[in-house]
Amino acid sequence: MRRWLFVTLASILMLMASVSSVFACGWWRYQPETPKSLQK
Repeated sequence: MRRWLFVTLASILMLMASVSSVFACGWWRYQPETPKSLQK
């Protein structure tokens, strides 16, 4: 079977999830109470 394919897919998914979570956390912490006027 193609076990390496599943392993690579899972690792890529986990990597993307971790990167997105870190980016979201940093973005969330970067803006202190965004004013309603700037939120479109």
